[in-house]
Amino acid sequence: MGKVFLSIAAVLLVVFTVKTQYLTSKTWEPFKQGCMAGGTATEEQCSCLSSYVHKQFSDNDVERIMKGTITDPAMKQKVEGIVRVGSRECQNP
Repeated sequence: MGKVFLSIAAVLLVVFTVKTQYLTSKTWEPFKQGCMAGGTATEEQCSCLSSYVHKQFSDNDVERIMKGTITDPAMKQKVEGIVRVGSRECQNP
């Protein structure tokens, strides 16, 4: 019985390690902080918007959005639409 619990603990440790090291977003918090720097939204609204944007775009895309290096007009339009809809949805989270 002890070996079963030890095995379960080992599996959970591996899952936790993989999740925290490889599946977490590196741009979620910086995006939220950028939103907060605007001064017009609450922390809860910025957290909501950050989550919404990260559901729509990859970390690489979000990094490009924050740096302002998106040159494709269609992508710019998509980003503006996503941020507009996300802002509306997160106005009263």
